[in-house]
Amino acid sequence: MSQAVPRARVGREFFDDLYARSEDPWDFATSDYERDKYAHTLDALGATRRFARGLEVGCSIGVLTAELAERCDELVAIDVSERALARASARLSARPGVTLAQLTFPEEMPGGRFDLVVCSEVLYYLDDGAFALAAGRLRTALEDGATVLAVHWRPATSRYPLRGDEVHDRLRAELGEWHALDRSRPRYRLDRFEGHRCPPDGS
Repeated sequence: MSQAVPRARVGREFFDDLYARSEDPWDFATSDYERDKYAHTLDALGATRRFARGLEVGCSIGVLTAELAERCDELVAIDVSERALARASARLSARPGVTLAQLTFPEEMPGGRFDLVVCSEVLYYLDDGAFALAAGRLRTALEDGATVLAVHWRPATSRYPLRGDEVHDRLRAELGEWHALDRSRPRYRLDRFEGHRCPPDGS
């Protein structure tokens, strides 16, 4: 039996085309599913926790970014798409403490230490080599004491190199010593990793 050929990494051109055709390709601003997932994501961080400096990988048009900004004194949000960042900038113009940057993760990474790293619906775009580098970046953040939260869509797609379950299985294998919380749902996986001791309530 022949082995499946690994699918190529989803590159910048894919996202440039999407954002050229739609202001909000995944309905982040209007979808009930996204709204419920964002609430669940924030709840998984703990109801009262705040972070000095956060990083959001793949911020898109900034819908989740606006929510994360409420939990962070400073938030750096990165995306590969210039068009997405322009829309995020307009959405977040009144939010203090938010910095947007066009960077290609995991090859490019903002400098400095982070207390929180959020990877929501982004790691399944990576091929095996890029994913290994991303896991290394997250490991370094955890070793520095960060909280890392990952959330990804579970059903199969015809375009992405990895499925959501595969992303999270790999993260659990690579970062399992820091795993603190699994709040997965039928349509998405959610895992939190703690580089420091969890809050007393375990949330």
